[in-house]
Amino acid sequence: MKKTGKLDYLEMAAGGGTLDSVKSFYSAAFGWTFTDYGPGYSAFDEGIEGGFQSDAPAAKPLPVL
Repeated sequence: MKKTGKLDYLEMAAGGGTLDSVKSFYSAAFGWTFTDYGPGYSAFDEGIEGGFQSDAPAAKPLPVL
């Protein structure tokens, strides 16, 4: 059961880079691993769950409580 007020999921745009470059950066910097869901979305579960979307316009992160 999720705790009230806890950040449950964080969705982010891949920004100016490709999905592969974003995954490469976070893998090298923090040791994150990813699960791909189609060519435009990749999720992570590294103490916080979230994902990167490559076909979204550059936008602010979307936190889900």
